[in-house]
Amino acid sequence: MQGSEISAEIRALDGDTAGLPIGPGSLTWRLLGDRRLLLFLGRTGTLQNMHPAVGAALQDHSNFFDDPWDRLLRSIPQILGVIYDVPEQRTALTVRDFHKNLKGTDPQGRRYHALSPDVFWWTHATFIEVLIAMEEHFGTPLSPAEKNQLIAEGITWWQQYGMSMAPVLTDYAEFTAYWDRMLTTALESNATTDYAVSVSNRRIPAPPGVPAALWVAAQRPVMTLNVWLLTALMPERGREILELSWNRRDQLAFRVFAGAVRRTWPLLPERVRFFPRAYESIRGVRTGRHGYGVLNRISG
Repeated sequence: MQGSEISAEIRALDGDTAGLPIGPGSLTWRLLGDRRLLLFLGRTGTLQNMHPAVGAALQDHSNFFDDPWDRLLRSIPQILGVIYDVPEQRTALTVRDFHKNLKGTDPQGRRYHALSPDVFWWTHATFIEVLIAMEEHFGTPLSPAEKNQLIAEGITWWQQYGMSMAPVLTDYAEFTAYWDRMLTTALESNATTDYAVSVSNRRIPAPPGVPAALWVAAQRPVMTLNVWLLTALMPERGREILELSWNRRDQLAFRVFAGAVRRTWPLLPERVRFFPRAYESIRGVRTGRHGYGVLNRISG
């Protein structure tokens, strides 16, 4: 879809700020369920936690330090559900309401609430940005028009949460300016990010389904790889904030790794390439068993 066509379709939808469809056929539908996003788990979670309010909420209201898998394994299916569940399930409102009571004061004395639109928008923005980054590093980079399309689909995605439209950005240029501004002026290291970048040296429980005896042997190499990928994929300014070292040898190794992923991923069966929740919805739409509408949108 070309930029002019995107603009025309956005204008055709009513509402103060309108977006593009996020149902079957959209870029969001194609990309969000892709398991290559698992390579970004450490990076995306850490970027979110670098926001002072998100980091404080994790410290005050979660078991992040005792079981870091719990937040990931609870969050991923719900975020996928916002896109792949039928609209009548109103999964986005369930996700929003999980955050109603997450409020308090951070270690610097700043008050926070997880449902402050600016805070919630930051976490939403990381999910949009990671789709662009996934294709940039491990797939086919999106064109400028596709990036604008993804931002417009992100508006529709955001509308489903029933939040204020004040933080919404309408094109990729605005999104990039916002992203750079957050990295430059808002994000910071904290106890949760310190934990994430040192997790390879800590003892953490086995992920669900992994035998404890196997995890004893696998934990260190697995978590070392996770921290290495976190560092590889982190924006340069993010590395500076977190004081992460990255050298020419690391960059060369990452190029080899990324190239291998790009070459082999399209060869895998679709059921392997997609998360189960996404795969079932994709198959359901093809066979007519999924009741997803053409336009998954709630007016702002």
